[in-house]
Amino acid sequence: MAVVVGGALVCGAKAWLREEPRLAQADVIVVLGGESGQRVIGAAELYHAGVAPRVFVSGQGDCLLIERRLVMAGVPAERIGHECVSGSTMENARMTRGTLAGQQVQSAILVTSWYHTGRALAVFRKVWPEVTWGAQGVFPGDTLAKSVPIYEAGSILAEYVKRAWYAVRYRA
Repeated sequence: MAVVVGGALVCGAKAWLREEPRLAQADVIVVLGGESGQRVIGAAELYHAGVAPRVFVSGQGDCLLIERRLVMAGVPAERIGHECVSGSTMENARMTRGTLAGQQVQSAILVTSWYHTGRALAVFRKVWPEVTWGAQGVFPGDTLAKSVPIYEAGSILAEYVKRAWYAVRYRA
């Protein structure tokens, strides 16, 4: 029974966990830490497409690595900011707001794993409701349709638990 339920949750994740409102333009691209490969590529692609003039990296652990890789991907160092202290999505949102609040940010695009976009958007909207938030979910492979959920099954199932916890704990 658990295998059937788990399989349904993994297979349905693309519809249930993912939220990616598109913004043609934004003031800043916010890259959430926790994965320093695909998120870097997603943020660099948005930057080079002219979607936003700057990139902000949020999260402990791989923050400076993400920043270095963004520079390697052609994003000018002077266009990148960071906070390397936050250890959760809620802390990402609070510290991003605290760092960028004086910079007249009206719109921003979150770059995170595709299955994390729904929760991340809910949290950032709750913490900083004055900003219009968009999201760019990243994934292994060249398209989300081609990515195989089984490779991310553990992360997907953990995201359901985290989403329930955030709904209860933060009402987000």
